Amino acid sequence: MQPKDEVTKMGIHMICKGDTIGDLTVEPEFYNNLRRTQLLDPKIQEWRETIGNSNMSRFSLHEDESVQYDGRWCVPDDAEMRKAILTEAHSTPYSMYSGGEKLYKDLKKTFCWPGMKKDVMEFVARCLTCQRIKGEQ
Repeated sequence: MQPKDEVTKMGIHMICKGDTIGDLTVEPEFYNNLRRTQLLDPKIQEWRETIGNSNMSRFSLHEDESVQYDGRWCVPDDAEMRKAILTEAHSTPYSMYSGGEKLYKDLKKTFCWPGMKKDVMEFVARCLTCQRIKGEQ
């Protein structure tokens, strides 16, 4: 089996630029979806227009055309997108069901949206695994 076949089996699409693949960049489809949903969100489009208008603006346009706030991804007002972020950060085998405070601190390094801390706390409070693991107080 060719290495390219292995990559295709994992669901990764390769785009070759030139004769070699010496510079291989892997980017989850999630970020492409996030960029697309940013374009549909009126609030993020409003923030996009403020970029460069003021020295005080903390919004910036990343090289991939995504809107960021202090270097963090601005997450659109999209319930499914936010749920996907919370689920991936909290409920995957790599995250080990961290509590609300830790999950919030981890997520705020990369993402931001209005009411994020409240959403994180509510998500963890509804997690059945967390309810079983944590004892009553």
